[in-house]
Amino acid sequence: MDVGAVLSEQLRATQAVAAAYSGVPGEGRVNAQRRVDRLEQALRDAGGTPKAAPSGATGVEAALAAEQAALRAHVAAVGQLENAAYRELLAGLITEAAAGESALLTVLKRPAAPFAFPGQPV
Repeated sequence: MDVGAVLSEQLRATQAVAAAYSGVPGEGRVNAQRRVDRLEQALRDAGGTPKAAPSGATGVEAALAAEQAALRAHVAAVGQLENAAYRELLAGLITEAAAGESALLTVLKRPAAPFAFPGQPV
């Protein structure tokens, strides 16, 4: 497995989250940017080079969709990376993306309960 490719995909998904939080009140964007920073460092440590953040829709609904997409990507990546340090990184990203998803669902007055398939609509 190409560690750099997997980390690059995680970074792209998380950059989309940070960008989508533009204009959303609260700590969501700051929290997402911290995830971006950790992924950029992990990618550099793996010999990769972070690419520019993608642009896209912004706002609460966009941030929710981005958090859900990132959560799915992080869960999938656990099976692709065997190194314990990467799995620890992914575990933190999963936890934080799920927390972001729950916070946004609360803002939208939707149930913030976890689902068996993270990021998937019921």
